[in-house]
Amino acid sequence: MYKILSLIWFWALVAGSEIKPTLFTSNAENNSGYVVNKATVFATPVSSIKNYDFAAQIDSVKTCTDCHDDLLKEETVHAPAKKDCKRCHISNGTKHPQDDTTLVGFNLKKDVPDLCYECHDPMNVEEFVHDPAQKGKCLTCHDAHTSPNLYLVKENPVAKLCLECHDLKIPEGNFIHGAVSDGNCQGCHNPHQANNDRLLANTKLDRLCKKCHKSIRKELKRESVHAPFKKKACFDCHNPHSSKEANLSDLKPQELCFSCHEDTHNTIKNAKLVHQAVNKTKACLNCHSPHASAEKFNLLDKEKELCLSCHNKTIASDTGSIQAIGPLLKEGNTVHKVIDEKGCTVCHKPHTSEEHSLLNKAFPAKEYVEATTDNFELCFSCHDKQLFKSPTTQTATNFRDGDQNLHYAHIQGEKGRNCTLCHDPHGSANSYMIREKTPFGNWQMPIEFKLLKNGGSCLTGCHTERSYERIINDTLQLKISSDTLIIKE
Repeated sequence: MYKILSLIWFWALVAGSEIKPTLFTSNAENNSGYVVNKATVFATPVSSIKNYDFAAQIDSVKTCTDCHDDLLKEETVHAPAKKDCKRCHISNGTKHPQDDTTLVGFNLKKDVPDLCYECHDPMNVEEFVHDPAQKGKCLTCHDAHTSPNLYLVKENPVAKLCLECHDLKIPEGNFIHGAVSDGNCQGCHNPHQANNDRLLANTKLDRLCKKCHKSIRKELKRESVHAPFKKKACFDCHNPHSSKEANLSDLKPQELCFSCHEDTHNTIKNAKLVHQAVNKTKACLNCHSPHASAEKFNLLDKEKELCLSCHNKTIASDTGSIQAIGPLLKEGNTVHKVIDEKGCTVCHKPHTSEEHSLLNKAFPAKEYVEATTDNFELCFSCHDKQLFKSPTTQTATNFRDGDQNLHYAHIQGEKGRNCTLCHDPHGSANSYMIREKTPFGNWQMPIEFKLLKNGGSCLTGCHTERSYERIINDTLQLKISSDTLIIKE
């Protein structure tokens, strides 16, 4: 009965208004079309209208896209727009179309975002919500019908859209994060909502960064891990968008490190001597990894190899030049044992020192100095002080003629000779690290040391050739100049 009354009303309306019915096609399974006046859709299925002359009206069959074909022309099409306009639009009874473009024949079924949420999950329920999503302005970022971009986003790359509201203020010449330069804001941020501050796409920052920076996984497994890196606090050191500094550092390397390592800053600020590497361009990063290392103190390499990466050549300094250490440690040379066993920092401080050459303890810089143990404190960290104090010994040193302590003979007095006049503290082609030459004023004087079976000899500008021999079996041999005295024990 209801259907019959509806049909009577419909045909009466058509007859009285001179409206010519046309056909609106649909993909509905049980509906091949709807009777419409122009584009205004009536909800009466064609299948329920008897005696309707379809053949007479076939030329008048129209769909919304016959006029609005531009709404579906792009690669990505909103599903309702592709299948059924009635999912979002309803007739408001106004004639459509007509010359007066201010009169629209269709309204949205509901306001946005309620209309969107009929199909899409609400995008404003998590702790942090993007302002357009919070205000229900879905169409600020998305096209309702079609777009050349994924998710119907209006711009590609999406950063063009983001930067309409968000000014990242990236000055010319800055280093820019790859994701930013690619316009891939959604690579790090959720565009709608998140339970993370700044709408970050992952609760664990390191996981977010690891999506692109895959080396982070390996670095976190290393033996020595920098505290901020271990805490996954990437933004403590890096700006996620851009920076004037390389590696997106928030500050210059030294300033950044000192923001936490204040004690080191104070030491450097007040020190008598500062390692040049500390104040070079990369500063702390010349020696330390900012993330992690297989070496203690986050060193970039094993201690000796790291030092030699610079000290394999002569280095100019404010006070002269620093000797090239690398060639002294080459294979075949006699190398100071402590360097191989314990490294360079047994004798040298890596950052600052109150002593020359960044030494840990006192050691004379001059060629001649008063012979006190305090002046040679560095050497006696390892060597027996009796070498310095006793005129005779059979244990404190091998540099003896019988039991006559020849170290004592050379060093004693107010004008004691510096160890470095005869020895290079790093290494030498000669045994006992004996130097090839020793300075004497402006002259580099040859030492001409010869190694003998139980001793040795040298011929310098200081004296004629002299040799020494230690105890041999049961005989104590003393050689002074060319005279030999043999004493039975």
